[in-house]
Amino acid sequence: MKLFPVLFVLAAALPGADLLLTVHKRADTLGIYDLAEAKPLANVPVGVKPHEFELTEDKRYALVTVYGVDSYTAAEAGGNTIAIVDLRTRKPAGTIDLGQYHRPHGIERGRSGAFYVATEKPAALHVIDGRRRRIKFSFALPGQLPHMIAISAGETKVWTADAGSGTVTCMDLRTRKQLAQVEVGGVPMGLALSKDEKRLYCATRSANTVAVIDAVANRLRRQIGVPGQPARLLLSLDGRTLYVSLYESGEVAAIDTRTELEVRRAPAGAAA
Repeated sequence: MKLFPVLFVLAAALPGADLLLTVHKRADTLGIYDLAEAKPLANVPVGVKPHEFELTEDKRYALVTVYGVDSYTAAEAGGNTIAIVDLRTRKPAGTIDLGQYHRPHGIERGRSGAFYVATEKPAALHVIDGRRRRIKFSFALPGQLPHMIAISAGETKVWTADAGSGTVTCMDLRTRKQLAQVEVGGVPMGLALSKDEKRLYCATRSANTVAVIDAVANRLRRQIGVPGQPARLLLSLDGRTLYVSLYESGEVAAIDTRTELEVRRAPAGAAA
């Protein structure tokens, strides 16, 4: 089977089903694949340059951030919508208009069912009611070009990886005020929060490091050298391994979170 070239930005296997969902950044679609048969089932149009997505709690819908430009370095305003895909019918199911806010990127769903979305232009965080499909409230973020986000389990704090200012910012979701801003250097992109919420990991693409942040005191603990331009992070279910996608080298590296050392890496394809 031959597939056209795409950039796989984020993929998620659906629990209870042999399906894989993948954002196709260069094809402007959300792909739905049958894992057991290793074949595509649908390519659902979502808008120009989709970047990330999150699922509703019942796994019925996917909310996809429509970024609108190729890269965080682009000067254009970019997109200002979140596309909704019905995973049952495998068709578009509407959009959420962000109005003056452009280039939505990181998106996370809290335990309450609310969705949290960061936009770059202007830098802001939006809390979205997934059922009513509208913004509940928005507030400005102090970091430049907020890329990915992490939310505390109680939905009281949010961290943003600020690709334009080399920082990680922690905001209080109740007061909507800044709690801390940590200098990590480079171009911060991916974030991963430990289950006990004591450690926050940040991939700093141009610095070739993964920053380890004390998420309680909000201070930098150390930098782990990971050559290859770290872009995204994913913690294993037991929290013992941190997986790092490497954009430049096209690999995935594994870091032992106990020793904070890279233990192995494997090829993953171009622009991982």
